[in-house]
Amino acid sequence: MIIFTQYSILFLQIFLLSLFLALCGFLIKKTIFNSNDVENFEENCLFGFLLIGFVALFINFFYPLNLFFNNIIFLLLIYFAFKLGFFNQNKKKMIKNTVYISSLSFILFIYSNVNTPDALLYHLPYSRLINEHKIVIGASNIHFRFGHISIFQYISSFFNNSIFKTNGILLPVTILISSFLFYCFKKFKSDFNKDTLRIKSYFVFLILIISLYSFNRYSGYGNDAQAHIYYFLTVIYIIDFFTSRKTLLNYQKILALSVFLFLLKPFFIICIIIPILIYFMDSKKYIIIKSKLFIFILSLFFLWLLKTFLTTGCIIYPLKLSCYKDVVWFDDKVDNVSIQGEAWAKGWPQNKDKNINQNIYIKKFNWIDSWSSVHLKVVLKNLLPILIFIVFNFLFFYFTKCLKKNYKNKNQSFFILFFLINFFFFIFWFLKIPIFRQGLSFIYIFILFFSYFIFIKNV
Repeated sequence: MIIFTQYSILFLQIFLLSLFLALCGFLIKKTIFNSNDVENFEENCLFGFLLIGFVALFINFFYPLNLFFNNIIFLLLIYFAFKLGFFNQNKKKMIKNTVYISSLSFILFIYSNVNTPDALLYHLPYSRLINEHKIVIGASNIHFRFGHISIFQYISSFFNNSIFKTNGILLPVTILISSFLFYCFKKFKSDFNKDTLRIKSYFVFLILIISLYSFNRYSGYGNDAQAHIYYFLTVIYIIDFFTSRKTLLNYQKILALSVFLFLLKPFFIICIIIPILIYFMDSKKYIIIKSKLFIFILSLFFLWLLKTFLTTGCIIYPLKLSCYKDVVWFDDKVDNVSIQGEAWAKGWPQNKDKNINQNIYIKKFNWIDSWSSVHLKVVLKNLLPILIFIVFNFLFFYFTKCLKKNYKNKNQSFFILFFLINFFFFIFWFLKIPIFRQGLSFIYIFILFFSYFIFIKNV
């Protein structure tokens, strides 16, 4: 009976949190994107994280994210959503969507452990830090891992309130995964029967399969799953933009998510290349500079850079070129942190040449043999099931010619360009931090576009 009560309370918390994220997504679309969208429940949940990230980060410059402020902001956001018309929708459909996401989130959560060891090392300690204090200047001197913090630690800390209590820190990531999986499923289902959208829907289907395979274990998410999910979502919007809808709203979504990816993981700063290229490629030249979205994204971006500078002495941690050694709180371990992180990613513990240090080891491919003995095996082990699935599926569609009438040469330049962009991302990952969990999304998207040129283009 006690377990049943606990599970019932947990499910109710997940239900309310899912609904709240959807209304936050509605708010950011309504006020920033100028889009009155109450229908796309799952997408609203995904965009709700952007609004919460901005609000939590901004507040923490002045106050700790304690119960009082979290409760106040939580209620204010509900009030604004009510005033702007979020609840003026089909209530039955809204509850049904919330139940779907909550049920999957509940299953993922109860059949897992807390993210270890990263959660215990710095995710949860940093969440407690910002729940108890405003931004702590020089926090990385307490522990260097506090310099690697994701915006998701701020999002999670915001939900430590009187309703969700400490579960609020743990639940958001599982709702993110569930929302994305349902979003992909619905998008694939709605588009596949339309000839002109079939190729796009098939890419969504493959991303859905990859995500189900990669993100079915909550305890393995850490700070990586969130970034990969939003990169997959960005790719879906990019395909949508070039194959069917070249709209301002689609471009705004790509821009917003590309910047948000950097806040999730600094490594993903290279993704900002994408909206910049689209802007200069497209003849429409979307008026974005003076828009509310541009101001919002720029504010969020600079707030994050300022937060990082205040906690580490660097604009982008642990990039040495971005550090200011003259500030008293400068983390003088930054050079070692950067070198050690790259060395361990390249298999330093397996290095047999004891005559070289880490600085020499990471250069001129001295690391290849050591890396291959461990990390390459991990990459191949994770890739093999997906590669087999992709090949058999592409072969099926190749021989049935299901996608033939959807193929159009006018999209050729896009697929070539995006293949090259992802190839660059793939190479960047391999040269800097070749751990599978860091490059998962880059690797899979590269494989998907490579497979496209082998199979779909020649149907």
